[in-house]
Amino acid sequence: MKRFRLSWPLAFVFAALICAALVYLIFDRIVSWPERAFAFFTHESADSIAKLHDVLADTLQFRPKIVVHDKVVYAQSQEIMQLAVLAKDTEVTRESDQSWLGSTKHIRIHALFRLHAGFDLNQECQVAVKGTTVNVRLPPASILSTEVVHWNVEELEDGLWNKVQPQDVTTELNALPKIAREKETNLPREAQEKFQRELAEKLKPLGYQVKVRFEPPSMFQPAPVQNDR
Repeated sequence: MKRFRLSWPLAFVFAALICAALVYLIFDRIVSWPERAFAFFTHESADSIAKLHDVLADTLQFRPKIVVHDKVVYAQSQEIMQLAVLAKDTEVTRESDQSWLGSTKHIRIHALFRLHAGFDLNQECQVAVKGTTVNVRLPPASILSTEVVHWNVEELEDGLWNKVQPQDVTTELNALPKIAREKETNLPREAQEKFQRELAEKLKPLGYQVKVRFEPPSMFQPAPVQNDR
């Protein structure tokens, strides 16, 4: 049997073609790398921002506007007006004497209140993302509501002619919520600290760090943004 032999010129041509193909493939991969990397980065960034949006919606209980590098990527969709972060029970007692023509009546009332502290979302809330930093700006926390859990009239003492009237008890009861609020002046600050701590814990697994600023709405100066279309 006659063995086929490849001539040197033909072998050289084949080798040159193979080398050219390899060079083309390598060159194409190098040239297209920025585009492929950008597409991958864009996809990962969009996915990351979507997850961030979900976490913020869960934490704030509404979907905030999110600005990424001065561009709005999510518009605000507000579903609630207030965000309660912290609740605390506090006991208060009010005791008063009222005198008329030398006759004194005495009232003593004890009550348990549940105070809810958090944020008024009727005021402005801003979320801006730059790199891996999430900047959240909220109005300062406040005591949103004061709920009566139970109350008890501990003492009612009539004077000789100055008798305790139903409206006297009502007046004393109406004064109790203010006393409860004044007793828990640190509650808004505790609500801010809890909100910041919990949000940081939720964003950490996504690779974000959070900076929360609590400012009155008059201090908000939003940067100009461009809407995605």
